[in-house]
Amino acid sequence: MELRPQFNQFLQDIRPTERHKDEWRTGSGTLRTRLRADAALSPLIVSSFLQGSVRRSTAVRPTGGKRSDVDVVIVTTIDYSKEQPNVAMKRFEPFLEKHYSGKWRRQDRSFGIELSYVDLDLVVTALPSDPEDRQKLMEIYRSNAVETSATLEERSDWNLSKDWSPFVNILSESAHAMTDAIPDAEWKPHPLMLPDRAVKDWGPTHPLAQIKWAADKNRATNGHYINVVRALKWWRHTNSESLPKYPKGYPLEHMIGYVLPDGILSMAQGVTLAFEKLRDTFSPYARMGTVPYLPDHGVPSHNVLKRLSLEDFTAFVAAVTAAADNARKALDSQDAGESGRLWQKLFGTSFPLPGPTGGDRPKGFAQPTSSAQPKTDRFA
Repeated sequence: MELRPQFNQFLQDIRPTERHKDEWRTGSGTLRTRLRADAALSPLIVSSFLQGSVRRSTAVRPTGGKRSDVDVVIVTTIDYSKEQPNVAMKRFEPFLEKHYSGKWRRQDRSFGIELSYVDLDLVVTALPSDPEDRQKLMEIYRSNAVETSATLEERSDWNLSKDWSPFVNILSESAHAMTDAIPDAEWKPHPLMLPDRAVKDWGPTHPLAQIKWAADKNRATNGHYINVVRALKWWRHTNSESLPKYPKGYPLEHMIGYVLPDGILSMAQGVTLAFEKLRDTFSPYARMGTVPYLPDHGVPSHNVLKRLSLEDFTAFVAAVTAAADNARKALDSQDAGESGRLWQKLFGTSFPLPGPTGGDRPKGFAQPTSSAQPKTDRFA
């Protein structure tokens, strides 16, 4: 059974709460405001925007005392052809020491900021060096569509359009935004450059392409994609003791998006197909003893599964194979109680069991078993 009411409650319980949303909005908003006001850094900064699972609405509720985690990308005019990654990152250290003393740490490709209520990742990037490309990209990265703090769940109409605005009615503007999207050729071939201290060089990154891909996929699956990702992340969390440590986070999200068909009609169907397609797509690789190459949506030369070991990959395929069998039984079961127990076996007690009269409502009208009989003689 699809158990739509139970899936709705399950999703409500695993989504970040309004408090979590307020925390990451406050933390990221304060950081972005301070950067714009900094005398030394503001002349270099073109724009800032949110990326990661928070922006794509694929984050699940933090548990075990953990805080929300949000990534803030800073787009700069730093000339990466002349400035070493270490030098570029050092530009931001006085700012961090001034506003976040004792709370920040330097990472290989970003700065981590740990606050009492939220964890922030400050990601410094540079625009392409070609002057013509740079000018076009400045306009795009300064648009409302890029700089908005709205998530894909909050604004399902989001698209990379110069006319998209968070201040207009979603229903009246969604069709216009879809038809006025910036052509891929104007931005997609031009990733940002990211300083990597470990390799002492700059490398391409394209978070905007990941956001755009997720928004398109979510619409193609009738809004179910982001929630299917959340459900499988929760499955990972619930079964962490029996699952390999990896894949998780974005690699897991990418794998789900890679296999999930379009046209999903319900969460139960989406979850079942996700497990089955993960099994069917990756089992041949596991049998051959190899981890597949999955290109990143924005930088195809990046293999999303590069750091996934064969041992973890093989164990993950075995786990999704078992989960696929369980999900199919839950979906096909015509008994609400049995179906609920099977879904709960996947997701733990966060998935509520249906009551005695629970289950899916019949589709359409029920066929009458006898002709209607008036209760009085009024119409005799």
